[in-house]
Amino acid sequence: MNFDFITSPLMGIYFVCAVFGGTLLILQLLMMIFGFGGSDSGDFGDGGDVGGESVGDAGSDAHIGGHSQTMDLFKVLSLRTIIAGITFFGLGGLAGLTGGTSNLISVILAVASGLIALYVVYYLYLSIANLKSDGSISEKTLVGSFGNVYIKIPAEGTGIGKVLVNQQGRTMEYEAITSGNELKTGTPIIVVRIISPITVEVKPC
Repeated sequence: MNFDFITSPLMGIYFVCAVFGGTLLILQLLMMIFGFGGSDSGDFGDGGDVGGESVGDAGSDAHIGGHSQTMDLFKVLSLRTIIAGITFFGLGGLAGLTGGTSNLISVILAVASGLIALYVVYYLYLSIANLKSDGSISEKTLVGSFGNVYIKIPAEGTGIGKVLVNQQGRTMEYEAITSGNELKTGTPIIVVRIISPITVEVKPC
């Protein structure tokens, strides 16, 4: 395999993505294996232990549903999926160039590989999380929990952001809405109700 970074800067980009992303991916796996992964991300459905019961009223759920299709890719994005996407973007691009394809085709292969990796990792962790039904995280313990806004939450239920919630000694990540004003990144919040296993309603502390 000939890595000619001088005449092909694109190959250098792919190589850096593959090595950088692959290293982080391996570190994540090692942390999970040895129990150092203190952040069980609710965006993969760790909140599924809440019970899958929607506590929201029909009007609120319908309002959220109107935004769900445009938020599909946004919901898939997390640290784990982004790292996987970067890794396979690099690997896909390298495979294309070393296989003799043009730069354009290699870019298409790289992007396709990255997107596939995003969704595969997302659904993999979602499936794993859905198997965790030990009841360790319940609606009773989640409501009233404190945390911070991770990704900005639009005002009055007009969109979905993300929050990091301190839950039984773990940092959980959930999609979140608010019925009040917009909540900026870093705003301290409290969970007031559960919309779905992976979505909560919050308000500022």
